[in-house]
Amino acid sequence: MDDLIRSLTALGLTAYEARVYAALVGIGEGSARQIHEASGVPRPRVYDIAEGLAGRGFITVRRGSPHVYIPAEPAVVIHHLKSAVDAAATAAVQGLDALSLDARAKNSPIWYVQGEWSIRRHAESLAGGVARDLAVVCLDYREIGEFARLIADASRDHPVSVLLPNGKRGIKKPLGDASLYVPKPFCTFFQENIFEKIYCGPIPVDGSAFLLEYIFIADDRVCMIVYRQDGVRNAVVITLPFITCVQRQFVNRMIANADCIGGPAGDEMGVRPPSA
Repeated sequence: MDDLIRSLTALGLTAYEARVYAALVGIGEGSARQIHEASGVPRPRVYDIAEGLAGRGFITVRRGSPHVYIPAEPAVVIHHLKSAVDAAATAAVQGLDALSLDARAKNSPIWYVQGEWSIRRHAESLAGGVARDLAVVCLDYREIGEFARLIADASRDHPVSVLLPNGKRGIKKPLGDASLYVPKPFCTFFQENIFEKIYCGPIPVDGSAFLLEYIFIADDRVCMIVYRQDGVRNAVVITLPFITCVQRQFVNRMIANADCIGGPAGDEMGVRPPSA
């Protein structure tokens, strides 16, 4: 029984709540006196605890003299408790991430992010902080599925532009209301010094190979670059306005000279996404 009580308290019940609910499951149904005898919870406390559990839908009360308390199915109760714990954990992560981002932004305009979990959390925080619009440059040669939900969610409230230098291949998940663009050469400098050197494959530097995967730009305030160095994924977050503004202007120039292949911008231009 002690192990069961510890498990239930770990899911969010108090010790007395866990004992009352477990006792009811054990006896099937019972009065306050019977619950007290089975659980060891002081009888005066059984009444308010049982009413509290009833208010959460964990037990039902058959009013009478005396009242009879009946437990809800354990699977239902555990599902509700687990959902509440998961929601609290998600909220805590988001809150801590926000504090971390604020602290880093105050201390340094450029910082590095390592690990898949941290990269995803920082990307979500960046997209969640969009005030005006979001631009995404995607060079992942496989698919953009891992960030599809992030992009789709951001596109519900703000304009989102997704640049696909390698075309739409590999994109299998819907990106919400985001507008999709395939950039094309608009000057010799871009073609020779940007596209062919940065977007078409790894960049060798001092024996290491750097491969650009994504660029996220929120408004022109925050830029996150996701890349691989010798196959290991990393990211750098930049809030230095001299860099973020230049990055955003460059992306705007690419969009202005791109073919729109889907999304609201494509609809306005009479362009429909290809069927394949």
